[in-house]
This record gives sequence, C-alpha cells and structure tokens, in this order.
Amino acid sequence: MLTIRYIDLDGELGLDGTFSSLVALGQLFRRGSGDMDLAMGSDPYPYEGFLSRIAVCQSNRKIVMRVVGGKDFEVCGNMDSLHLLAWNIEDFAANAYGNDHYQSDYHPDHWYLEEESVSLVVRVDPALE
Repeated sequence: MLTIRYIDLDGELGLDGTFSSLVALGQLFRRGSGDMDLAMGSDPYPYEGFLSRIAVCQSNRKIVMRVVGGKDFEVCGNMDSLHLLAWNIEDFAANAYGNDHYQSDYHPDHWYLEEESVSLVVRVDPALE
C-alpha cells in the first residue's frame, strides 16, 4: 500500500509505503509508463491532504514530478532518469531503518530531476501492511 500526502500542491509530498509497495513503485518507474492507485489515509497530519494516483510517462528530459488536477502525482522523464529514481527508492526501501527517510529535492546539476519538480520525501511504513 502507498499513500502520498501533500503540504501544498506545488511543494513537498510525503510518500509512505510498505517495502513491497515501494519495490512495485520502482518497477513502475522502470517500465516508463503506467499508473498506480494510491490508498487514501485517514489523517494526513502534518500534511494537508492525500493524492489518489501516480502516473508515469516518458519524455526526453530529466524527471519532472508534479501534481496534476489536484489529485494525481505525475512522474515524467527519460528512461535513464526514471531508472535512477527507481534504484534510489528500491535501495532505500531495502536498507531503511526506524524513522529513516529518502528525500528527492532539486538542486543545480541534479542527476535526474528538473528544476520544476516538487520535493518528495519517502518513508517505509510497515503499519500500512
């Protein structure tokens, strides 16, 4: 199960998932297209709300992560960048301990993100099983 919470639709997103759901997300990124429904949690605190779907598509640029239509998380990028993001999430999920998190933020010369991407904070949450 995966949930994505948002602070504001152009700001930081919090993605929480089980180990197996984060691996499935990595596989979706590696395919380069498709979508996945998200679980709607009961309380988004400290965020404002939940998104309902992840959509992945290919482009000829590095990844742009954004919220579309107020409910969908769209991740579009070239295959090299999508594979890097997949590897980072899968590696984090396999090695996370306690309250660890993985944060994907744009900075100049970022290896797989474009500047207009929202920030993404990923956590493994076994309670979602």
